[in-house]
Amino acid sequence: MRPKHLFLLSLIIIFSGCASWSVPDTLGDPKNAQSFGYHPIDPLPVNLNVTGSGSPDNERLLKALPDETMRLAIGKIEGNGGITYGPAQAGYKGSSYVVVVDYIKFNTRSFGVKLEDSADAEVKTKFASLAPNPAEADVIVPVYIGVGLRLTANITVNEGSVNLGSLFALGVAAQSKKVSGTLVVQTLGLSGESISTIIPMPSEINASTIQNALLALGAIKAKMYDTGTIVTPRVVGVYNNLGGGEKTINGFISSMLQKPQILDIP
Repeated sequence: MRPKHLFLLSLIIIFSGCASWSVPDTLGDPKNAQSFGYHPIDPLPVNLNVTGSGSPDNERLLKALPDETMRLAIGKIEGNGGITYGPAQAGYKGSSYVVVVDYIKFNTRSFGVKLEDSADAEVKTKFASLAPNPAEADVIVPVYIGVGLRLTANITVNEGSVNLGSLFALGVAAQSKKVSGTLVVQTLGLSGESISTIIPMPSEINASTIQNALLALGAIKAKMYDTGTIVTPRVVGVYNNLGGGEKTINGFISSMLQKPQILDIP
């Protein structure tokens, strides 16, 4: 079986039967930042440093992104809007959760930051500015540049409990109104006419429209190397090793907008 078929089959199995979904944030919204660790962000621009002659085609661009990952994660949305990921298997009335499927083809870069003292006892230092000279940096922050697909289901349990480990059970719960929420589908650095025509525009959220969205994601992944697809590497995530949550992530984003990251295209 071809890899694209395996990817498509895995998505259908994971999300088969899911129905209506609230909390219409994207996973990359800074207010969802955790204090430490990997944080996906909504795509940011990247400058390409192309060596050799001619404009790079899709195959050349994608070869500059040697790593691939697919994540399935379940997190609990806390009262302050942050998300805590863990081995939760059950969701309970009044609580909100996020279920994420991420496929990313990426390269890892880094930038240095200078720190300044913080009055916050929980954050010993906070982001101040980029360090133009790496030797002057207080901390080196990993940055993930790539393209991919992201599907985020934000759910709130309205009554009883729900088995978060089985998305088929989650879909049954949604159909019986025990669960409500939203579904967000994003392409990360992938566009073009063939991509736009694939992305579904459902008039309502139910098991059928969600399955169509998953089929669309599988089809988009299969078109990454097509000549008609526009591949534009973007910053899709950072590793927050400073703490500070939303404030730190916003500092990263502001600095990378002022001085975009550079991806070498050999």
